[in-house]
Amino acid sequence: MHSTQLSLQLLAIVLPIVVISSASLAPQGNCTTCLPNPIATIYPFNVTGTINATTSILMVSLPYARSLLPSRFANSILTHAYTRFNIHPSAYPIVIEATIDHDIKFNNTDVVPDFSSIRFTFPFIDRLGDGYSSFRYTGYIYLPGDNPIAIKGAEAYGTTALPAFFDPPAAPYKLTKDGEHMSFAVYTNSSASSRHTYHHLENLVATTVFRDSASISPVPLAFYKNVTNQPMFGNNTKVCDNMISLWNTTTSTGVYAPRSVIGDVMVSPPLVPMKQAFRGVRGIRAERAFIENNYLPCESLQGYSGTGPGDSG
Repeated sequence: MHSTQLSLQLLAIVLPIVVISSASLAPQGNCTTCLPNPIATIYPFNVTGTINATTSILMVSLPYARSLLPSRFANSILTHAYTRFNIHPSAYPIVIEATIDHDIKFNNTDVVPDFSSIRFTFPFIDRLGDGYSSFRYTGYIYLPGDNPIAIKGAEAYGTTALPAFFDPPAAPYKLTKDGEHMSFAVYTNSSASSRHTYHHLENLVATTVFRDSASISPVPLAFYKNVTNQPMFGNNTKVCDNMISLWNTTTSTGVYAPRSVIGDVMVSPPLVPMKQAFRGVRGIRAERAFIENNYLPCESLQGYSGTGPGDSG
Protein backbone atom coordinates (compact mmCIF):
# COMPACT_ATOMS: atom_id res chain seq x y z
CA MET A 1 0.00 0.00 0.00
CA HIS A 2 2.90 2.35 0.62
CA SER A 3 3.33 2.97 -3.06
CA THR A 4 6.76 4.28 -3.88
CA GLN A 5 8.85 3.31 -6.86
CA LEU A 6 11.64 3.26 -4.35
CA SER A 7 9.78 0.80 -3.17
CA LEU A 8 -23.58 -17.17 13.38
CA GLN A 9 -23.68 -13.13 13.10
CA LEU A 10 -21.70 -11.30 15.71
CA LEU A 11 -22.07 -12.44 19.32
CA ALA A 12 -23.66 -9.47 21.06
CA ILE A 13 -22.20 -8.26 24.33
CA VAL A 14 -23.86 -4.88 24.71
CA LEU A 15 -21.57 -2.21 26.13
CA PRO A 16 -22.53 1.24 27.42
CA ILE A 17 -23.03 3.79 24.66
CA VAL A 18 -20.08 6.18 24.57
CA VAL A 19 -20.44 9.65 23.10
CA ILE A 20 -17.76 10.56 20.59
CA SER A 21 -17.02 14.23 20.16
CA SER A 22 -17.23 15.86 16.73
CA ALA A 23 -14.26 15.33 14.47
CA SER A 24 -11.18 17.48 14.55
CA LEU A 25 -10.83 19.66 11.47
CA ALA A 26 -7.06 19.33 11.48
CA PRO A 27 -5.46 17.64 8.47
CA GLN A 28 -3.54 14.40 8.79
CA GLY A 29 -0.30 14.96 10.69
CA ASN A 30 2.64 13.15 12.22
CA CYS A 31 1.83 10.76 15.06
CA THR A 32 3.62 12.06 18.14
CA THR A 33 2.44 9.20 20.37
CA CYS A 34 3.73 6.47 18.04
CA LEU A 35 7.08 4.76 18.53
CA PRO A 36 9.90 5.22 16.03
CA ASN A 37 10.55 2.71 13.27
CA PRO A 38 12.92 0.17 14.90
CA ILE A 39 14.01 -1.64 11.73
CA ALA A 40 14.77 1.12 9.22
CA THR A 41 18.53 0.65 9.50
CA ILE A 42 18.24 -3.15 9.49
CA TYR A 43 16.30 -3.23 6.20
CA PRO A 44 17.40 0.01 4.48
CA PHE A 45 16.42 -1.13 0.99
CA ASN A 46 12.90 -2.19 1.92
CA VAL A 47 9.95 0.02 2.71
CA THR A 48 9.61 -0.19 6.50
CA GLY A 49 7.62 1.55 9.23
CA THR A 50 5.20 0.88 12.06
CA ILE A 51 1.47 0.25 12.11
CA ASN A 52 -0.17 1.45 15.32
CA ALA A 53 -3.50 -0.32 15.26
CA THR A 54 -6.54 -1.71 16.94
CA THR A 55 -6.98 -5.01 15.14
CA SER A 56 -10.37 -6.53 15.88
CA ILE A 57 -12.46 -9.48 14.76
CA LEU A 58 -16.04 -9.28 13.54
CA MET A 59 -17.15 -12.87 14.04
CA VAL A 60 -19.96 -13.32 11.51
CA SER A 61 -21.76 -16.23 9.91
CA LEU A 62 -20.14 -17.82 6.90
CA PRO A 63 -23.07 -17.01 4.56
CA TYR A 64 -22.95 -13.34 5.61
CA ALA A 65 -19.22 -13.16 4.95
CA ARG A 66 -19.72 -14.70 1.52
CA SER A 67 -22.37 -12.11 0.72
CA LEU A 68 -19.82 -9.33 1.29
CA LEU A 69 -17.16 -10.84 -0.95
CA PRO A 70 -17.00 -10.53 -4.75
CA SER A 71 -18.77 -13.53 -6.26
CA ARG A 72 -15.52 -15.00 -7.60
CA PHE A 73 -14.15 -15.31 -4.06
CA ALA A 74 -17.36 -16.09 -2.14
CA ASN A 75 -16.73 -19.84 -2.27
CA SER A 76 -12.96 -19.55 -1.79
CA ILE A 77 -12.84 -19.30 2.00
CA LEU A 78 -10.44 -21.81 3.54
CA THR A 79 -12.43 -22.68 6.67
CA HIS A 80 -10.01 -25.45 7.62
CA ALA A 81 -7.23 -22.85 7.86
CA TYR A 82 -8.77 -20.95 10.79
CA THR A 83 -10.51 -23.63 12.86
CA ARG A 84 -7.18 -24.27 14.59
CA PHE A 85 -7.61 -20.81 16.20
CA ASN A 86 -10.71 -21.91 18.14
CA ILE A 87 -13.09 -20.53 15.48
CA HIS A 88 -16.06 -22.67 14.50
CA PRO A 89 -16.18 -23.61 10.80
CA SER A 90 -19.70 -22.13 10.50
CA ALA A 91 -18.32 -18.72 11.51
CA TYR A 92 -15.91 -16.39 9.75
CA PRO A 93 -13.49 -13.80 11.18
CA ILE A 94 -13.64 -10.50 9.28
CA VAL A 95 -10.67 -8.44 10.43
CA ILE A 96 -11.12 -4.69 10.82
CA GLU A 97 -8.09 -2.52 11.41
CA ALA A 98 -8.17 1.09 12.58
CA THR A 99 -4.58 2.24 12.12
CA ILE A 100 -2.02 4.92 11.66
CA ASP A 101 1.03 4.03 9.56
CA HIS A 102 4.05 5.82 10.98
CA ASP A 103 7.69 6.65 10.26
CA ILE A 104 7.70 5.03 6.82
CA LYS A 105 11.22 4.90 5.41
CA PHE A 106 13.30 3.66 2.51
CA ASN A 107 17.08 3.94 2.57
CA ASN A 108 16.77 5.81 5.89
CA THR A 109 14.69 8.50 4.18
CA ASP A 110 11.07 9.43 4.96
CA VAL A 111 9.08 8.45 1.88
CA VAL A 112 5.39 8.63 2.87
CA PRO A 113 3.80 10.95 5.45
CA ASP A 114 2.02 9.29 8.36
CA PHE A 115 -1.53 8.34 7.47
CA SER A 116 -4.60 6.86 9.13
CA SER A 117 -6.83 4.18 7.63
CA ILE A 118 -9.66 1.83 8.38
CA ARG A 119 -10.55 -1.26 6.36
CA PHE A 120 -12.29 -4.61 6.29
CA THR A 121 -9.96 -7.48 5.52
CA PHE A 122 -11.18 -10.93 4.53
CA PRO A 123 -8.45 -13.42 5.45
CA PHE A 124 -8.08 -17.10 4.54
CA ILE A 125 -9.07 -16.59 0.91
CA ASP A 126 -7.94 -19.26 -1.57
CA ARG A 127 -6.71 -16.68 -4.07
CA LEU A 128 -4.69 -19.21 -6.10
CA GLY A 129 -7.22 -22.03 -5.99
CA ASP A 130 -4.69 -24.48 -4.55
CA GLY A 131 -6.69 -25.32 -1.44
CA TYR A 132 -4.06 -24.24 1.09
CA SER A 133 -2.46 -20.82 0.40
CA SER A 134 -4.18 -18.14 2.50
CA PHE A 135 -4.48 -14.60 1.16
CA ARG A 136 -6.46 -11.63 2.50
CA TYR A 137 -8.78 -9.58 0.35
CA THR A 138 -9.48 -5.86 0.82
CA GLY A 139 -12.04 -4.26 -1.46
CA TYR A 140 -12.27 -0.85 0.22
CA ILE A 141 -10.10 1.28 2.47
CA TYR A 142 -10.67 4.70 4.01
CA LEU A 143 -7.60 6.90 3.60
CA PRO A 144 -6.88 10.61 4.13
CA GLY A 145 -7.64 12.56 0.99
CA ASP A 146 -4.44 14.58 1.36
CA ASN A 147 -2.11 11.58 1.01
CA PRO A 148 -1.99 10.76 -2.72
CA ILE A 149 0.87 8.28 -2.29
CA ALA A 150 -1.19 6.09 0.05
CA ILE A 151 -4.24 6.36 -2.21
CA LYS A 152 -2.32 5.44 -5.36
CA GLY A 153 -0.67 2.59 -3.49
CA ALA A 154 -4.04 1.08 -2.53
CA GLU A 155 -5.51 1.58 -5.98
CA ALA A 156 -2.59 -0.22 -7.61
CA TYR A 157 -3.90 -3.42 -6.00
CA GLY A 158 -7.44 -2.78 -7.16
CA THR A 159 -8.60 -1.64 -3.73
CA THR A 160 -11.02 1.28 -3.80
CA ALA A 161 -9.60 4.13 -1.73
CA LEU A 162 -12.31 6.25 -0.08
CA PRO A 163 -11.06 9.77 0.86
CA ALA A 164 -11.86 10.60 4.45
CA PHE A 165 -10.99 12.62 7.53
CA PHE A 166 -10.07 10.93 10.79
CA ASP A 167 -10.66 11.79 14.41
CA PRO A 168 -8.08 11.91 15.83
CA PRO A 169 -6.17 13.04 12.72
CA ALA A 170 -2.69 12.03 13.86
CA ALA A 171 -3.00 9.26 16.46
CA PRO A 172 -4.27 5.68 16.64
CA TYR A 173 -7.10 6.65 19.00
CA LYS A 174 -8.19 9.26 21.52
CA LEU A 175 -9.66 8.85 24.98
CA THR A 176 -13.36 9.56 25.36
CA LYS A 177 -14.69 11.88 28.05
CA ASP A 178 -14.94 9.07 30.58
CA GLY A 179 -11.20 8.44 30.16
CA GLU A 180 -11.73 4.70 29.81
CA HIS A 181 -12.54 4.19 26.14
CA MET A 182 -10.40 4.63 23.04
CA SER A 183 -12.25 6.05 20.04
CA PHE A 184 -11.45 6.34 16.36
CA ALA A 185 -13.89 7.90 13.87
CA VAL A 186 -13.98 8.31 10.11
CA TYR A 187 -15.81 11.05 8.21
CA THR A 188 -16.18 11.25 4.45
CA ASN A 189 -16.01 14.47 2.49
CA SER A 190 -18.07 13.33 -0.50
CA SER A 191 -21.11 15.40 0.44
CA ALA A 192 -19.34 18.25 2.17
CA SER A 193 -18.95 21.63 0.55
CA SER A 194 -16.32 22.85 2.98
CA ARG A 195 -14.06 21.44 5.66
CA HIS A 196 -16.27 23.00 8.32
CA THR A 197 -19.08 20.52 7.53
CA TYR A 198 -17.03 17.33 7.86
CA HIS A 199 -17.98 16.88 11.51
CA HIS A 200 -21.68 16.58 10.74
CA LEU A 201 -23.06 13.24 11.82
CA GLU A 202 -24.44 12.46 8.37
CA ASN A 203 -20.83 12.19 7.17
CA LEU A 204 -19.79 9.78 9.94
CA VAL A 205 -19.10 6.48 8.18
CA ALA A 206 -17.19 4.37 10.72
CA THR A 207 -16.34 4.37 14.40
CA THR A 208 -14.50 2.12 16.79
CA VAL A 209 -14.79 2.48 20.57
CA PHE A 210 -12.72 0.08 22.67
CA ARG A 211 -11.61 -0.34 26.26
CA ASP A 212 -8.97 -2.54 27.82
CA SER A 213 -10.20 -5.99 28.70
CA ALA A 214 -8.95 -8.03 31.64
CA SER A 215 -10.27 -11.24 30.13
CA ILE A 216 -8.16 -13.24 27.74
CA SER A 217 -9.27 -13.09 24.13
CA PRO A 218 -10.78 -16.38 22.92
CA VAL A 219 -8.64 -16.00 19.81
CA PRO A 220 -4.89 -16.37 20.42
CA LEU A 221 -2.16 -13.92 19.43
CA ALA A 222 -1.06 -16.43 16.80
CA PHE A 223 -4.27 -15.66 14.91
CA TYR A 224 -3.39 -11.96 14.67
CA LYS A 225 0.13 -12.80 13.56
CA ASN A 226 -1.31 -15.06 10.90
CA VAL A 227 -3.91 -12.73 9.42
CA THR A 228 -1.69 -9.63 9.42
CA ASN A 229 0.93 -11.52 7.45
CA GLN A 230 -1.20 -13.10 4.76
CA PRO A 231 -0.42 -11.54 1.36
CA MET A 232 -2.96 -8.84 0.50
CA PHE A 233 -4.82 -8.35 -2.75
CA GLY A 234 -7.73 -6.34 -4.11
CA ASN A 235 -9.59 -6.45 -7.38
CA ASN A 236 -6.36 -6.40 -9.38
CA THR A 237 -5.75 -10.10 -9.04
CA LYS A 238 -2.35 -10.12 -10.73
CA VAL A 239 -0.27 -8.44 -8.03
CA CYS A 240 -0.19 -8.84 -4.26
CA ASP A 241 1.24 -6.87 -1.36
CA ASN A 242 3.66 -8.86 0.79
CA MET A 243 3.23 -6.87 4.01
CA ILE A 244 5.35 -8.48 6.71
CA SER A 245 4.17 -7.53 10.21
CA LEU A 246 6.78 -8.17 12.89
CA TRP A 247 5.39 -8.80 16.36
CA ASN A 248 8.73 -9.28 18.11
CA THR A 249 10.40 -5.86 17.88
CA THR A 250 10.68 -3.19 20.57
CA THR A 251 7.36 -1.63 19.49
CA SER A 252 5.28 -4.68 20.41
CA THR A 253 7.12 -6.44 23.25
CA GLY A 254 7.76 -5.74 26.94
CA VAL A 255 5.76 -2.73 28.14
CA TYR A 256 4.44 -2.34 24.58
CA ALA A 257 3.13 -5.90 24.29
CA PRO A 258 -0.32 -6.28 22.67
CA ARG A 259 -3.27 -5.42 24.92
CA SER A 260 -6.61 -7.20 24.80
CA VAL A 261 -9.55 -4.88 24.10
CA ILE A 262 -13.33 -5.12 23.76
CA GLY A 263 -15.77 -2.65 22.30
CA ASP A 264 -18.11 -1.56 19.54
CA VAL A 265 -17.64 -1.02 15.81
CA MET A 266 -19.97 0.87 13.45
CA VAL A 267 -19.49 0.66 9.70
CA SER A 268 -21.41 1.91 6.68
CA PRO A 269 -21.70 1.18 2.97
CA PRO A 270 -19.80 0.26 0.90
CA LEU A 271 -18.07 -1.91 3.53
CA VAL A 272 -21.46 -3.45 4.38
CA PRO A 273 -24.84 -3.17 2.61
CA MET A 274 -26.31 -0.84 5.26
CA LYS A 275 -25.02 0.97 8.33
CA GLN A 276 -24.46 -1.59 11.04
CA ALA A 277 -23.22 -1.65 14.64
CA PHE A 278 -21.30 -4.61 16.00
CA ARG A 279 -21.13 -4.93 19.77
CA GLY A 280 -18.80 -6.87 22.03
CA VAL A 281 -16.07 -6.96 19.41
CA ARG A 282 -12.81 -8.49 20.62
CA GLY A 283 -9.39 -7.43 19.47
CA ILE A 284 -5.91 -6.27 20.41
CA ARG A 285 -4.07 -2.95 20.47
CA ALA A 286 -0.43 -2.93 19.40
CA GLU A 287 2.11 -1.08 17.33
CA ARG A 288 3.97 -3.47 15.08
CA ALA A 289 6.90 -2.91 12.76
CA PHE A 290 6.51 -3.84 9.11
CA ILE A 291 8.50 -4.60 5.99
CA GLU A 292 6.66 -4.19 2.71
CA ASN A 293 7.37 -5.82 -0.63
CA ASN A 294 5.13 -4.20 -3.23
CA TYR A 295 3.56 -5.48 -6.45
CA LEU A 296 4.64 -9.10 -6.34
CA PRO A 297 3.00 -11.65 -8.63
CA CYS A 298 0.45 -13.40 -6.42
CA GLU A 299 1.62 -16.80 -7.68
CA SER A 300 5.08 -16.10 -6.24
CA LEU A 301 3.51 -16.14 -2.76
CA GLN A 302 2.01 -19.61 -3.01
CA GLY A 303 2.30 -21.41 0.33
CA TYR A 304 3.63 -18.25 2.03
CA SER A 305 3.57 -18.62 5.82
CA GLY A 306 5.88 -15.91 7.08
CA THR A 307 9.62 -15.51 7.45
CA GLY A 308 10.21 -16.47 11.10
CA PRO A 309 8.88 -16.34 14.69
CA GLY A 310 8.09 -12.62 14.54
CA ASP A 311 5.56 -12.93 11.75
CA SER A 312 4.43 -16.56 11.66
CA GLY A 313 1.28 -17.72 13.41
